[in-house]
Amino acid sequence: MFVVLLNYTAPQSDIDGALVDHYEWVSRHYEAGDFITTGHRTPEPGRPLTGGVLIARSMSRGRLEAILATDPFELRKLARHEVIEFQALRTVPEMAKYADQLVPTSE
Repeated sequence: MFVVLLNYTAPQSDIDGALVDHYEWVSRHYEAGDFITTGHRTPEPGRPLTGGVLIARSMSRGRLEAILATDPFELRKLARHEVIEFQALRTVPEMAKYADQLVPTSE
């Protein structure tokens, strides 16, 4: 599974101009089953938005990177994506279908 941090690299006015396209891109990937949750990063009081957070289901790193390369924010050089891969070994029952299987290591 992946946590992706989107970090804005452009002025908010440029980000705002790409939001509709970005939201459509996000919606397509929800429909495809790629994304589990997405949202804005909560800014400190009085500060502007700095980016977003996306949690993607388990897939190959290459597939995720190909998906992220089509984000309108990426295409327009408005944000960069920081990808953090992890094994989701435990979840709340409602998310059990997203849990990774524990693969024993050989000793």
